[in-house]
Amino acid sequence: MAKSNKPSVLGMFASAAGSQQVFELEERVEELQAEITRLKDEQVHGKLAEEERNRLNQTIEDLREHLKASGIFKIHYSQVKPNLKQVRQTFTSDSIRSMAVSIKEEGQQEPIILLPGNLIFDGERRWRSVAEYLQPEIEMLDAVMLPKELSEEELHARTLLTSLHRESLNELDLAEGLIQQAKLALEIEQEEVIKAVRRVIARLNAKKLLPQLTELVSAPRQEQLESIKKFELDQIEQSIFLLLLRFQQNPASVDANVFPCLRLSQDLKIAIRKSGLGANHARSLQKLNSKNLKIEESKALKIRQNATSQVLQERLTVAQTRSLVASFIAEYAPGKKAKSSHQISSLIRDVSATKVENIQQEQLRDFLAVLEAKVKEIRRKLE
Repeated sequence: MAKSNKPSVLGMFASAAGSQQVFELEERVEELQAEITRLKDEQVHGKLAEEERNRLNQTIEDLREHLKASGIFKIHYSQVKPNLKQVRQTFTSDSIRSMAVSIKEEGQQEPIILLPGNLIFDGERRWRSVAEYLQPEIEMLDAVMLPKELSEEELHARTLLTSLHRESLNELDLAEGLIQQAKLALEIEQEEVIKAVRRVIARLNAKKLLPQLTELVSAPRQEQLESIKKFELDQIEQSIFLLLLRFQQNPASVDANVFPCLRLSQDLKIAIRKSGLGANHARSLQKLNSKNLKIEESKALKIRQNATSQVLQERLTVAQTRSLVASFIAEYAPGKKAKSSHQISSLIRDVSATKVENIQQEQLRDFLAVLEAKVKEIRRKLE
């Protein structure tokens, strides 16, 4: 594997030893962020080596090692304060119980990271497991303290970056985190952010400029600042897009996949956070509403909840979930629309169930050509 010319994570934090300014390494942190984005992109395409994947997950551990030099101390769990600006809101019971079992059997492997005032910066799952499941057997936690006070905006930005770098946020947590950061940093409310992103994406798509925007996601900060001007955005639009790019988020993907989660019904948001329902599944289940089913919302809610339980219990794929939703709509929606929905539902099931292992190459090419042509037709219809 070729030697990387990027600064190492260990080197980045080692150079800050004794300075008590861990979070003022802005340019180096941004280079690391660009590298992380590149690695994530390679992972999507199946090229990311195991050792690089491990290095990506090591980012916070390197910070923790740096902070250990100032000393690990013991703190009672009741003295620790949760971070109300925590971006990651999804802490499933299974996840917390699993951590509790690990701490009970193996001990706390890594200290939690605190901000002045004992506010959690990293390690909320460890703290929750001790507070909720290990009393009174374990009451003390290993901790290290960050040496710098952070403003509300800085705190939210750093926790968002930390969550993104350590483990992918689900789309709901990411959406709310980005909206909160826009409110703190730019004083722009949710609806204005959503509308601005939507109208810019529509303009750039019409001008066939979206590929150029995507290239900026992994570009250095200075290049982002210079290149964003060619898209002819107004001041608010430019500020929002630069904020998204800072967190390595492709605005087109945010518009299509992330921000729609903000409009999910409360029962689906709970299912995402408490039961691990996928965002793509949730967006499909959202269609089981009173308007589409032609029934009262209370009845639609019950149907949606039952469908959600089925998706979770049977571990249905996104395609299977869409088929399930289509079958409900076909059952409840009257008239011609129901018939059409039933036909689409049957088609989805047939395509999903089609086995391609024993089909000849030429037939597969013909099948693929038909599907691609139909996809283009559908996209034109949706636009």
